[in-house]
Amino acid sequence: MDLGAKANQASQASQAGTGGRKSGNEKDFWLSVEHECQAMVKHAFAKGVKVPAKITKLLAQQKLNPQGDDRAEQLTQIHNQLAELVSPAKPVTIMLMAKETEKASLFLFFGRVPLIRKMMMVAILSLVVLIALSLSSYINNENMVTSMFDMEGTRLLFVQAILLASAAIGASFAALFKANSYVTAGCYDPKYESSYWVRFVVGLIAGIILTQLIPINLDTVARAAEGAMGSVSPDGQEEGSGVSHAALRISMALVGGFSANLVYTILDRTVETIASFVSPATSEDPEIQKQALLNQFGQEKIQLISELSAELSKIQQQVMADEDISQSRVQQLLSQYQLFLTSNERTL
Repeated sequence: MDLGAKANQASQASQAGTGGRKSGNEKDFWLSVEHECQAMVKHAFAKGVKVPAKITKLLAQQKLNPQGDDRAEQLTQIHNQLAELVSPAKPVTIMLMAKETEKASLFLFFGRVPLIRKMMMVAILSLVVLIALSLSSYINNENMVTSMFDMEGTRLLFVQAILLASAAIGASFAALFKANSYVTAGCYDPKYESSYWVRFVVGLIAGIILTQLIPINLDTVARAAEGAMGSVSPDGQEEGSGVSHAALRISMALVGGFSANLVYTILDRTVETIASFVSPATSEDPEIQKQALLNQFGQEKIQLISELSAELSKIQQQVMADEDISQSRVQQLLSQYQLFLTSNERTL
């Protein structure tokens, strides 16, 4: 056998292998579609949704005869109809919950979505760490109100750790609340899982920024909190302070973790304020503004004239096309043109 024949056989074998892989991938795809359909049927039955008997019959036939020629067409029709029945729930969400239920994980009572379970564990761990660190003698009013740049060693480590734990509680609470709303509606999409962890990390950063890097007068915040709680005597004198500065700092870390957008807004407005001092906004030259307005008016005028001319040409064509046109028809066309004219004048 010469080299040409060997090369030809190798090429045919390679093509056969590629075709086999493609065929296998296609079979796996339609098999996954079939599993999604089965999961949606179970979900619909569990929710009390009426499923047409024709759909379940076709799905059962596909399971008994997976090599049918019309498998792709029938599965597509079944999937589309079931997706409409279970809406607004998504097939990917229903399939995810079905797979997690089959796994029967030890922590399944936390939820059938892996993200919910992981985030709940993080929240519980953060809460335990917060309580454990609060037992330390390093966590007191003096250390909590002191700047991180004025501390060192173990004292700084404990203060930053409890602030991070508080921010983690806020961030995980926000992520759980948002994700749970999608899971409850059946619209959760696993491809967005990374975005929740990004928000969690951003919440940790926001908690530290809000408590350590943004200067905030805790005395003013404490007085405002006391006023909100009504800890002021009838004669206008303040009663004994019931608001701890340490609790305020920890609460601010929690708020920063929960609403990272708040910290972003503060920083964004700070940057805008500084930029206004560095490069104040300059008003445009009045002549330039006048010329711009004239150009705009000229463009709108040309556009209006072209529209009126086009409408008038339509009327002219209709009159010329019909030699026996009645006077009432001409009057109707003129009325329409007048209406068109006035409407364009208003928009101008």
